[in-house]
Amino acid sequence: MVARKLQDEYGFEPVYWIGYEQAFDNSGEVIPKMFPNIIFQPFWNAWKGIFPPEIAEKYAESFIDIDFLKKNALNELLTLKMMDRMDYDRYSFNCMERERHFINLVKHWTACIKLLKPDIVISAVLPHRVYDYVLYLLCKYYNIKYVCFQYSLCTERVFAVPDILSIGDIFDKDYKNLSGENIRKEDLPYEILSAYEKVKSDYSIAIPLYMGKHEELNKKASRITFLAKRYLKHPVSRGFMKKGINATYYKNRKYSVENTHFSMLEYTFKKKRTFRYNKFLKKYYASLTSQPDFNVPYIIFFPHYQPEATTSPGGDIFVNQRLCVETLLKYTPDEYSIYFKEHPNQFMSHMEGHTSRIKEFYDDLVRSPRVKLMPFEIDSYTLIRSAKAVSTVTGTVGWEAMVQQKPVIVFGIIWYERYSGVLRVFDEVSSSGIKAFIENYKFNEQDLLAYLSALAKNTFRAYHYVDTKNQVQIKEEECIINLVKEVLRVAAI
Repeated sequence: MVARKLQDEYGFEPVYWIGYEQAFDNSGEVIPKMFPNIIFQPFWNAWKGIFPPEIAEKYAESFIDIDFLKKNALNELLTLKMMDRMDYDRYSFNCMERERHFINLVKHWTACIKLLKPDIVISAVLPHRVYDYVLYLLCKYYNIKYVCFQYSLCTERVFAVPDILSIGDIFDKDYKNLSGENIRKEDLPYEILSAYEKVKSDYSIAIPLYMGKHEELNKKASRITFLAKRYLKHPVSRGFMKKGINATYYKNRKYSVENTHFSMLEYTFKKKRTFRYNKFLKKYYASLTSQPDFNVPYIIFFPHYQPEATTSPGGDIFVNQRLCVETLLKYTPDEYSIYFKEHPNQFMSHMEGHTSRIKEFYDDLVRSPRVKLMPFEIDSYTLIRSAKAVSTVTGTVGWEAMVQQKPVIVFGIIWYERYSGVLRVFDEVSSSGIKAFIENYKFNEQDLLAYLSALAKNTFRAYHYVDTKNQVQIKEEECIINLVKEVLRVAAI
C-alpha cells in the first residue's frame, strides 16, 4: 500500500521487490498482481543468491569493480561474518564458499542496478541479511539513495535514516532548542511517557515482553514433536517429497548455497545436535561466572544476542563484541572491573545463537583479571544501579540505564546515541574519551526530557515490519501516510 501510494501520488515506479512467502504476507501473489511490471524475488531465493531470470541472464555481462572492493574491504569482512547465521552447525559454510557467495551477490546486484537504474531503495529495517547488505554497499558506492527504518524506545515510534552507521542529526535541532526549558513529562506523547515510566519502575515490570515469549518458545523448540508439527504445517515446506526442506537459508555442506536443501531427517538431526551444543555452551559460561562485588568500581557491559541486526551491521566493526570489552579495558583505570553478562537468548533452542559463539570466546574474555562474567540470575537493574557506567552496542539496556541516571557507552547506531549522557564510540579518538566522560557525567532529568521531546517531534507512529501490526494501535491509513512522508523526507536529503 505504501508502494502504491508512492506510485499513484508521487510518480515512483516500483521495479524490484523482495518478498516473503505465503506463510508471512503472501506478497509473492499480491505484489506481481498489484505491479505487473515488477521483478519479484522470493525471500529464500534472495538469501541463497538465486536471482530472477531478468537479472541472472545479465550475470556474465556484470563485472566486479575493483575500486568498490578496495573501498569496502572492511565491509566484506563484515559481510562474511554476517553469513554466520547461514552456517547452522558452524562447519558447513567455509570461508571460500562465503567469499564466492559475496562476489556472486555483488555481480548480481551490479547487474540489477545497471538494468533497472533505481533512484531509491527502501528497506523495512537495517540491511542485515547478507543480500540486502551487499545491495546497500553498492547503493552507497553508486550514490543511490537508501532508506531504512528504525524503531525508537517503543515499537510504534519510527524514523528512517539514509545511513546505517549513524542516525545523523535528525533530533539535534529540537534537542538543542528544548534544552534548558522546563519540560513536563506529562506533555510527552502517551506511548513515549508510558515507555519512560515503565523503565523507571521495577525490573519485573520493565523487562521487555519478548523475553517472556522467548522463554516459552525455548521450552517448546527443544522437543522433536514441536519441530515436526511446525514444519509439517508450514506452507513453504510442502516440497518435502522431492527436495525436502528448501525454504531455509541454512547451508547444507553437501550442496552449494544455491542448491542447498535438507531432508526432514537431516534437519532434525542438525537441530538435535544444536540443542546439545547450546546446553553445553550455557553450562560452560555458567562455570566461568562469579558473583559481583558491588564495592569495587565497575562498568557493566551487556552483550547482544547474535547473529542479529543490532550488531551486524548495527555495530560495524564492533560486531565482534570482544572488541568492545578490550576497548573498555584499554581506556579505563586499572582499578575498574568490566562485568559482562551474556544475553539469555544466546543459548535458546529456537534461536541461532550457537552460530555466533564458541567456548573460547569466554576463555579469552576472562584471561583479563579485570573481566568478570555475571550469572544469569542477577537481573540487569541490579547490575546497573551500582555501576560506574553501562555499556552496550545498541541495546535497550542503554535506554534503561539513561533513565536509571547512569552514563552510557555505546558502540553502534541507536536512537539515543545523540543524548548528552551517551558516548558513542567509533574509533580510538572517541574511545580515548571514555574515562573523562564517566568522571564528568551529571544526570539532568530535564535534559533527558528534552531529548525525548525532540524524539517525539521527529518520529512518527507506524508499523513497518512483519508481525508488528498486532503490537500497536495504529490505523492502517495513518500508518501508510506516515511511512510515505518519511520516505519522501529521507529521499529529499
